[in-house]
Amino acid sequence: MQKSENPRYAMRLAYHGAPYSGWQVQPGQKTVQGELEIALSSLLRAEVQVVGAGRTDTGVHAANYVAHFEGPEGVDVEDLTYRLNRFLPPRIAVHEIQPVAEDFHARFCATSRAYRYVLRRSKNAFDTDVAWYYQRPMDLDKLHRAAESLFTTTEFSAFARTGSHTGTTLCTLDHARWVDLGDAWVFEVRANRFLRNMVRSLVGTMVEHALDKRSWESWQGLLLGGERPDAGDSAPAHGLTFAGVTYPNSPFNEREHAPF
Repeated sequence: MQKSENPRYAMRLAYHGAPYSGWQVQPGQKTVQGELEIALSSLLRAEVQVVGAGRTDTGVHAANYVAHFEGPEGVDVEDLTYRLNRFLPPRIAVHEIQPVAEDFHARFCATSRAYRYVLRRSKNAFDTDVAWYYQRPMDLDKLHRAAESLFTTTEFSAFARTGSHTGTTLCTLDHARWVDLGDAWVFEVRANRFLRNMVRSLVGTMVEHALDKRSWESWQGLLLGGERPDAGDSAPAHGLTFAGVTYPNSPFNEREHAPF
């Protein structure tokens, strides 16, 4: 990891993904990373590059995201947080900034990441852009069973976006469950790493099984490996939220952890 002469800072933030083409900077597109780099470069009067804990796709949200950047010595982190929130668009909020060791890396030092997916079972006027409203009759027990079976494999090639992975498709999950909140069913998942589009692919395919459109044998076959076309359609992006990330030496006293 290349060292820099400038101090390194970590930030904990949240964003609503609707206005953005995902986290990562893309030419001609409005992204969360791009907005943060513009704001920090202006406030610190130097070009600043921001590195995030991981990619999120267009329309995906983050409730407890971590990123790092390098800046000048002696930054008043409380003042910078205040000014940054005044400068940034309304749908990006920085919770706190902390100085960190020069070898801290928001992406490579992470040991796990977590997501939650909200499947709204009754119409709600206030969360239409952060939950998938899907009222068709489904078997919740089948969703529970499918989630439990995810611990039987580390091979998730069938749930990775086609052409998106150049290395391993192995992931180790340590938490996966559906939570029944009555008017909403929430899928919680945490793993050492995720493939692109993996959570949305999992949710969409589990929903197929719960609708009796995919057999249990077909679902189990996907966990033995396969290609993306073997699995179901991806669930809509707006129901997915990056829920948290863990580090061996947390810069935020583990406040960046997911609530599960």
